[in-house]
Amino acid sequence: MEPEEARSILRPQKDERYGFGFALSPYRGCSHGCRYCYVREYPNALHRPEDWGGWVTPKLNAPELLWSQRHKLHDARVFMASATDPYQPLERQYRLSRRCLEVLLLCPTTEVIVHTRSPLVLQDLELLRAFGDRLSVGLSIPTDDDTVRQIVEPHAPAIPSRWAAAERLAAAGIQVTIGVAPLMAVHDAQAFARRARASGASNAWVGGLRLLKQDPFYKVLADHGWLKVLDSDYKEGIRAAFLEAFPPRKHKREARAQPVASPPATVIRQPGLFDRVG
Repeated sequence: MEPEEARSILRPQKDERYGFGFALSPYRGCSHGCRYCYVREYPNALHRPEDWGGWVTPKLNAPELLWSQRHKLHDARVFMASATDPYQPLERQYRLSRRCLEVLLLCPTTEVIVHTRSPLVLQDLELLRAFGDRLSVGLSIPTDDDTVRQIVEPHAPAIPSRWAAAERLAAAGIQVTIGVAPLMAVHDAQAFARRARASGASNAWVGGLRLLKQDPFYKVLADHGWLKVLDSDYKEGIRAAFLEAFPPRKHKREARAQPVASPPATVIRQPGLFDRVG
């Protein structure tokens, strides 16, 4: 743990489908330490990619910085967070994500997307509900098999606990998205998609894996016989299963979020976050 006073908190971010206005990360680093995480390659003078998961830097002044920059957020969308999990274990102590959400709640024209792997998000259930339809929560569930999760995300919460979180959020009236991203080995695609639907999630999307150059994670996939996750046909098969469980339909919120030229879809592919560019 290496607390810091950050110089900025809002990073402009664009996405083909959603057109995010800003990414907001209250922490640098992530103790979940997912072995595939693309953030490992981000420049950092103090840490090597192989150290990923062993350090976290809380941005102690994140809520104050956000408040000072709230003028940028009129009619904007904030994604929280793209380079860290906003509900990793240190959030219990620092509450930086909650305090940032409290600032965003006071920005009535700002839409918020919270994305996490952690049921710790439930500690802020009432705060999340207060946003109404201008907030959604994405839960990353990249596999239906927790034995796979134990290998690729050894320090992240177990898959059953994420399903339980999705159910509680949805039952509270919060829009939930299941993010099958980055896609890992799946045991039963149809049952996986049906499970996502049964959780109460309103939509889902499947995202591909982004490997680094000479990524040691490639050997992890090879050693376990999971190289299929890099195959486009495999990914499309998983997407087809989710499309069957979440047939396309037009929601008011989706119509507002989609570009005019893009047809609405419930199963969303977000190349900006996990796919290789170019």
